Amino acid sequence: MHARLQSLQEDHSRLRALLRNCETAGPRELAAALRRLEEVFVPHHQAKLALYDATLQGFQQEGDKTSVSVLTIFRANMRVMSAAIMGFLQSPDPDPARFHERFRAVASSLRSMLTTEEKVVFPLCIRYAQRSEVQS
Repeated sequence: MHARLQSLQEDHSRLRALLRNCETAGPRELAAALRRLEEVFVPHHQAKLALYDATLQGFQQEGDKTSVSVLTIFRANMRVMSAAIMGFLQSPDPDPARFHERFRAVASSLRSMLTTEEKVVFPLCIRYAQRSEVQS
């Protein structure tokens, strides 16, 4: 599990760099920058869902109701936010002014999601992994 968390944290760094590239890209480069963002975001999202589900299942088996509750809330929020981000990436608004306004909101939401995961969710996953190793 530690390797999966490390990989997800590396993805977070790549996603932040790709967001900066999108923010500084000119009109001609923006479409390609958004595609690169999507290419990293989609598999990252799938890997993260698998991690959330495995950790949640482990906490459920342990009977750790507090961790189950916290992780369930974050998983639900992550799914909603990720769906909105993917919707934006897959169907960008053709109006340039609306597009840039929505992009700023999407970028802010993605950064917030990454930070929250690093501060709350990943530590929960690490705690579960450490307890699992002790019990093995």
